[in-house]
Amino acid sequence: MRFKDDILLRYMSQAPLALAFERYLECKIYLNKTFNHPIMDLGCGDGLFSYILFDENIDTGIDLNNDELACAKKLHCYDELICCSGDKIPKPDGHYQTIFSNSVLEHINLLEPVIKEVHRLLSDEGRFYLTIPSPDFEQYTLVNQFLMMIGLPRIASRYRKFCSNVIWKQFHYHTVKEWESIVSPVGFEVLDSFTYDKKSICLLNNFFYPFGILGLMNKRFLKRWVMLPSIRRIVLFPMYSFCKQKLNNGNHQNYGGLIFLELKKVKKR
Repeated sequence: MRFKDDILLRYMSQAPLALAFERYLECKIYLNKTFNHPIMDLGCGDGLFSYILFDENIDTGIDLNNDELACAKKLHCYDELICCSGDKIPKPDGHYQTIFSNSVLEHINLLEPVIKEVHRLLSDEGRFYLTIPSPDFEQYTLVNQFLMMIGLPRIASRYRKFCSNVIWKQFHYHTVKEWESIVSPVGFEVLDSFTYDKKSICLLNNFFYPFGILGLMNKRFLKRWVMLPSIRRIVLFPMYSFCKQKLNNGNHQNYGGLIFLELKKVKKR
């Protein structure tokens, strides 16, 4: 699999900064992983992640949102796009050598059927890469940190629940060990696992959330985050080097806000 250059600058020009920074950290992880075809993007959304990271097409992208798939189709970075749920994917057993899921599983209430479906679809010893939030993700926000600092833990707890349930719509905040206990019984061996996105970067992302309101409006009504990415690229270029240096120190942390897992399908005996 070939990867593109200037990934951070590409993301900064085409998405809100908070989203771009988080996705860049995930891209950095994938740059060091092997992607063998056929490849499936589980929960591909608008396809922007694959479009920015990969320099060749992904075989299959699936998502439940037809509007997002329509956006992904315009990017021409998938050989096929399928609208379906993650537990009922119309492909034969062992069809894929690589499946990746980028910040998706935390939004799925019932995990086991989806993880079993991924196991079914992978070839023997195929790879499943996934990123999900850690329990620290909801802790590392500016408002929560401030409320805890002034001694208001109950209000902070309510604020965290509001963010999880209403803003992020996330069901799962498990530790690395808890995720390992979830996937192992299904038939996966954990090859690599760690947290990333350290506290300072999570707080930086959180600071930029309000600046993404226009992007959210564009996304909702115009089906794209940024209207003039080439202009935005020029405007943001002066801060690009600083941001890249800052973010390059954001992976492999003991207490990061996000988790990466590399799983191998255990070969049947």
